[in-house]
Amino acid sequence: MAENIVSLGRFLKKLYLCRGMIRAMAIRDIQSRYMGTLGGFVWFIIQPLSIALVYWFVFSAGFKVKPAGGMPFIVVFLCGLIPWTLFTETLNTSTASIITNAHLVTKNIFPTEILPVASLVSSLFTHILMMLIFFVIMFINKIPFSLFNLQFFYYLFALCVFSLGLGWFLASINVFCKDVGQALSVVLNLWFWATPIVWLQTILPPHYQFFLKLNPMYYVVDGYRSSFIYHAPIWHNPRQGLYFWIVCAFVFIGGALTFKKLKPEFAEVL
Repeated sequence: MAENIVSLGRFLKKLYLCRGMIRAMAIRDIQSRYMGTLGGFVWFIIQPLSIALVYWFVFSAGFKVKPAGGMPFIVVFLCGLIPWTLFTETLNTSTASIITNAHLVTKNIFPTEILPVASLVSSLFTHILMMLIFFVIMFINKIPFSLFNLQFFYYLFALCVFSLGLGWFLASINVFCKDVGQALSVVLNLWFWATPIVWLQTILPPHYQFFLKLNPMYYVVDGYRSSFIYHAPIWHNPRQGLYFWIVCAFVFIGGALTFKKLKPEFAEVL
């Protein structure tokens, strides 16, 4: 146990020492997505905006979904979609990060553990942009600013820790089993509909809501809504928070240790 703690400490220390490289790789990733296209960084804006508009049209204009309290559906929906987009983008890019950077992984001196971290950082660029769009939508709908809004930084941190742990685990496993990437898209699709993003948990009978709360992403999505809609403090549901951080710690530590253990074999497999 003590050996694992020391090993994890060294693992995290290396990430801190490589923070400049992580930032450079994240910027390179963003540039590689959009540089060379006719629209350039315009696509950086169009993609998240188009997703939000499609769901708004289908569920608000089409199905005429009206959340309780008179809150516009687009606001309720974006509070779930924005953290979910960060989560899925991070997992998808992290899972493929080792294989797509095989030319770097085969070099013994390259710190491969930074690749999923760089994927997370680059995904944060999209998150920041979507949050800016969200603030504009709040302004248009005359939703006033509240100090509770600042709580989303806490839930963003929680989401980053959870996503990074899963990213390390999936990235290391994907090197040895290429089916992981294909299976991930299926799992994320099911996970999306199991998370109250386009629907609210209040539509479920109380005896089913217990199973819903076993989903770690429920805590994050509900946290974003608590910050911007319900204005509930972070400690309003301490048991749910404790459960999330226990799961998060297990995922983060397990993902880091799995990556560190399998790392020496990456070059041989690739």
